[in-house]
Amino acid sequence: MPPTVLESRSSGAGISIPIRKRSGLANPSGVFDVDKARVDVIMTVNKHRRNMMNYLSTQGSLPAGFELEPLLTLPVNLVETLTGTNIIKRQAVPLTDENNGELWDGQISIGSNDQKFIIDFDTGSSDLWVPSINCTASTCSSKHKYDPSASSSSEAQDGSFNIQYGDGSTVSGSIYTDDVTIAGISVTGQHFAAVTNLSNSVAQTSFDGILGMGYSTLSNLGAPTFFETAVKQGVVASPEFSFFLSANGSELYLGGTNSQLYTGDIEFHDVNTSPGYWKISGGSVGVPSNAGVVSGIDTVVDSGTTLIYGPPNDVKNLWAAVPGAAAYDAEPGFYTYPCNQTLGVSFSWGGKNWNIPDEHMSTGFADGSGQKCVGAIIGQNIFGSSSPTWLVGDTFMKGVYSVFNLGNNQLGFAQLA
Repeated sequence: MPPTVLESRSSGAGISIPIRKRSGLANPSGVFDVDKARVDVIMTVNKHRRNMMNYLSTQGSLPAGFELEPLLTLPVNLVETLTGTNIIKRQAVPLTDENNGELWDGQISIGSNDQKFIIDFDTGSSDLWVPSINCTASTCSSKHKYDPSASSSSEAQDGSFNIQYGDGSTVSGSIYTDDVTIAGISVTGQHFAAVTNLSNSVAQTSFDGILGMGYSTLSNLGAPTFFETAVKQGVVASPEFSFFLSANGSELYLGGTNSQLYTGDIEFHDVNTSPGYWKISGGSVGVPSNAGVVSGIDTVVDSGTTLIYGPPNDVKNLWAAVPGAAAYDAEPGFYTYPCNQTLGVSFSWGGKNWNIPDEHMSTGFADGSGQKCVGAIIGQNIFGSSSPTWLVGDTFMKGVYSVFNLGNNQLGFAQLA
């Protein structure tokens, strides 16, 4: 369908939540870290595999165009490294950090006594989980932990929460309901998990847990997400939230949009809510010489993903349109290109061409010479070998103002101010 252009300016009734970013896939010298990238790809594939398993368990079958990909596992040397030198440790840094952003986190509180946690806000998943006070393993040692006995509004629920990771470890624990507050927006009776087992890969991160902002059909808990609850309980001014991802002043805005951060109209597109992603159809990807190198694609927009993933043949064709681009031998699916090459990669869904600034397209130098860069668009099947669906992470989101409208089931983009 053609895009719907609406003027959806904030009235000031929404809530702005500062969020911080963490470092990307390059080492301190700016060279692409192959091991970090391997971990990132495996964790991304497995995250969406878990989403599909959650959907399958509640709905009985997967929607057309989606398949359950095999569980990917980390090579033994990376599993050993995770428990040793911590190759995927992401340093929590100020918003002035110059590295590529990875995941985006901010503070929430849970319980009548306002227990505080640093949380990744993730539009590509649908569960809220935090560490439990009963997690005594070393993986929880640096985390804030939820104590249900300290909150008069905490209620234990039946069932359990369990996620398997590619390093053989799990995130698992008990289910509770309690009050959850983000920047003054409070909901009651929110389902979440307090985990007693925490994966090594998650333990190395700067955040405590994850707050999913997808649709609840992807939920492992089988319960409404925080934002769905907030809309139902009428505690947000609008059934809309927005992301501004930047080196400085990044924010999640709940209950509308922040008109100071974008200019012009918002181009909205209808969301296909099956299986539960913020997914829009009719997209194309191109470069200035060929605006439609790849067309007829679906796109899932995921704030919890660093890179952009597309079907391998599509991505191969896209990079073939970039002069000097070549497959990166050290890691399948990645490509290099001359660092001084103007790329001008853009996405379109029948309206404006939404360009990705060239500075967001590099994940680091291919080697110490600084002549070749490793691109942020990766050939990898995320949703099945026959699926036309791309996974679009913050490589794209950093170049636009992104608006997620739960009331109308629409996803919109606007030009940054």
